[in-house]
Amino acid sequence: MKLRTTIVLLSSAFLLAACSGTTGGHPTPVASSSSLPGNEVPPYGGAPKVENPLPDSVLSGSACDALSPQQVHYNFGTDLVGQPEDGPLGPKCTWSGPNGGSMLTIFYTTKQKEGLSIIYKQVKPQMKRFDVLPPIQGYPAVAYDLKPGPKNDGCQIAVGLSDTLEFEVGLDLGDFNRGKTDACGLAADVTGDVVTTLKKKAGR
Repeated sequence: MKLRTTIVLLSSAFLLAACSGTTGGHPTPVASSSSLPGNEVPPYGGAPKVENPLPDSVLSGSACDALSPQQVHYNFGTDLVGQPEDGPLGPKCTWSGPNGGSMLTIFYTTKQKEGLSIIYKQVKPQMKRFDVLPPIQGYPAVAYDLKPGPKNDGCQIAVGLSDTLEFEVGLDLGDFNRGKTDACGLAADVTGDVVTTLKKKAGR
């Protein structure tokens, strides 16, 4: 049986912004003439090539569909309803605890066709932590955070579904879990659930 820590949604704010701002404290790549690589063709910047890519259609629709109600209950120990939003880079969905508590956000990057390449080129240099993870069900992934150390309160994971397609999972642990566990480890578990959902959507 797979054992994993339940994400307790109690407190702490998970600030969401894009462009020159941050996503849960993590800079988010932005589609603009100043940041795009021009005529570079993904993969570039050290990003790996994605074998067995998924079609762009897997990121169609609401990002709230990335986790089933059963997966949400399993991860959080309670039933929560995701709040959809059309973000600057594509659809996103946020699950949050009461009173502005901890948050999990899933981002579908559909408006920028750079895949993990822009994460490697633009985000990596800004990070105190940038870990290349073992492939998640065959798809390359990285975890990054502005703060150093193994027990941070926030983490973001980006997964390349093709050379030009990626999604991200952002997690803030909140005060209850802060310092007790690795946010990136929990975020990786949730990310695996998302990949399972997207592969099923593609018929794999």
